Amino acid sequence: MMQTLQIHDLLPSKDVVVDPRAVLTMLGERAIRASWEVAGVARYDEAVMIVGDEAADRLEALSGSRSRVSGTLLSELVHQTAQVIWGEFTAYEEGEDAPWVTVRAIDSSWCEVETDDEDVLDHVRRTFADVRVSA
Repeated sequence: MMQTLQIHDLLPSKDVVVDPRAVLTMLGERAIRASWEVAGVARYDEAVMIVGDEAADRLEALSGSRSRVSGTLLSELVHQTAQVIWGEFTAYEEGEDAPWVTVRAIDSSWCEVETDDEDVLDHVRRTFADVRVSA
């Protein structure tokens, strides 16, 4: 069963919460090997909103295409942005139709990780200090 954790940690030396950049880094090689879809956050009826130059534009264009990109490309683009305000990033492992994890940026207020993988959920709890179960 899918579970959603909210991460409310502030980034060191900044007044912004953890965003998908930190979560993708935490997910490591598995995230790099996966293929990813970029979308707006449907449950809040919000389109992708990312601050930055060319990388932000490319991510926003990807959200319109619903095509999958490599974890390597997604990581590069996300790390080149200044901030992901709204966005949903869904990972698929090779040959799988169901996603193994979804990472959401929620209005620069928190970041969500949704998965049924207990190892990922445990890793989120160990990595970040302010983790809450989403209602």
